[in-house]
Amino acid sequence: MIEAPSRPAEASGQTTPPHHLVVLANPEPASFDHGLADAYATTVETCGQRATLRDLNAIGFDPVLKAGERPGDRAVDIAADVRAEIDLLAVSAILVLVYPIWFGGPPAILKGYVDRVLGADYSFRQFREGAGQGHLRGKRLLSITTSGTSIPWLHERGQMLSLREGFDVYLERGFGMRDSQHLSIDNVVPRLSPRYAAEQVERVHEAARQACATLLDESRAGRMAARD
Repeated sequence: MIEAPSRPAEASGQTTPPHHLVVLANPEPASFDHGLADAYATTVETCGQRATLRDLNAIGFDPVLKAGERPGDRAVDIAADVRAEIDLLAVSAILVLVYPIWFGGPPAILKGYVDRVLGADYSFRQFREGAGQGHLRGKRLLSITTSGTSIPWLHERGQMLSLREGFDVYLERGFGMRDSQHLSIDNVVPRLSPRYAAEQVERVHEAARQACATLLDESRAGRMAARD
């Protein structure tokens, strides 16, 4: 597991800073996606909030949903590796997915994370009705994707719309999350120019700063409402 540095527990009487869970799905350790995930987590820490970066390939996450994990008449068996991810989600205010677009969708390991972790003990009927998954309900969703082709090319083939509606918004509504956002970075190819790379990393820094500001505002509003 790769983690951004965590801050010590807050003193008694103070609130705990919002937590960001960053899930990375790229098997290449030196990938641009790794740099983007690190940039996001580092910016969160700079803003005084907390971030945990989970590199699914590095931790050897098993993406294959087992028969005993599917909701049905029998009790669902939640495996230890899934429980560890659920525990991280439970204390997070936002889920950030960082991945490359491969053949029109996310890598298989990320789809497996959706199947086993996001959908743990959650039936298709609950998903259809948007009942709200316990460890996801009300949380924000941010996707940061990279593509070797251009965004106009992806738009021409309906890829951006299908990914946005068929993955981001679909997950948001089905699991009872809210306000999904998507940052698309195109033309990520070998020998990427340093200037272009720096511009895209800055976009991720800004996305992290905006997420931190939003979560801080919500945290303050929640405390004020609790006092009223």
